[in-house]
Amino acid sequence: MSIDELLRRDFIRLIGLGGAGLMLSPGAALAEDKTTFRMDEQNAIHFLAGTFIPKFLTKPVDWEVKKFASSGQGRVSALARGAIDGITTSWTYLIQIAASDFPATCISGMAGGGSRLLVPVDSKIETYADLKGKKVGVVEFSFQDILFIYAAKAKGIDPFKEIDRINLGSPASVVAAMATGQVDACAIWEPYASILMINKGAKMISNLGDDSFGRSNGGLFVNNTFIKKHPDITQDVVQAVVKATDYVDKHRDVWIQRAERVTGQNKKVATMAVNNCYPSVDIPMKTLRQIAHAMYELGIQKQDVGSELLKVVDYSFLEKATGKKKEQLGYIA
Repeated sequence: MSIDELLRRDFIRLIGLGGAGLMLSPGAALAEDKTTFRMDEQNAIHFLAGTFIPKFLTKPVDWEVKKFASSGQGRVSALARGAIDGITTSWTYLIQIAASDFPATCISGMAGGGSRLLVPVDSKIETYADLKGKKVGVVEFSFQDILFIYAAKAKGIDPFKEIDRINLGSPASVVAAMATGQVDACAIWEPYASILMINKGAKMISNLGDDSFGRSNGGLFVNNTFIKKHPDITQDVVQAVVKATDYVDKHRDVWIQRAERVTGQNKKVATMAVNNCYPSVDIPMKTLRQIAHAMYELGIQKQDVGSELLKVVDYSFLEKATGKKKEQLGYIA
């Protein structure tokens, strides 16, 4: 698909939310007395393990895939008011859940990676230091922008005074700005990053995670009412998440095929994008607290809720599903 077609369609809309929902039937679930679980549509490549959850359910669950919004903010709102039972999204929205006292809990990690700091093919930029005085295209205060800001800080660079961060509003606009030379670099997610690398020869400077808070990206958040009413189904869902995450990690060819189907990209782009993702069910509390502090420091949240995150995280389902202690799954007091 050409850059022009990508920009015309903008089919993924911020995080790939324009693809068709996947209505899948639970593999071993019984037909009678089903409990409905309403799951928000999952189209971001690093979260596609979530589309395989129904394959591994063992209890009678009517798995419904719904699309409520094209932004994380809208999806969290739908979860908080009980319009859907679960969403998979980035850790920044768990911070919002904690800050707003929304009735939802993280019960498993899922995604990792999926981010890149890129420069044009003919660029002489090779390090963060080379970005001083340069224009970097971002979607302001997206997860990737936050990663970039703190990666730059970790390298001793002021991302607000020494770098000109250009808010381009959408990933498609970032692609356009890179393709036309309007910016000198960009912080972007998949598959847009791989589109730029394959179609325009862009070069990767960093995966952003390794230089900031780590590769862990987000997890599964479920409405508290559902958890309390259906703890057995919630446990089955988490067990399915663990199996689905392991499945896509070991069968990346299947993951690539799903990425092609969901994003509309060709196999070459989908393969590169998937190979930049690192699924994990861990819930890294240290990372979450760092992100909470960053969001407060940046003025995204009015308070640092790092000390309150254990109120919106429950490791118990994950402990039972994996046979590991919470300390092995990212918990710290």
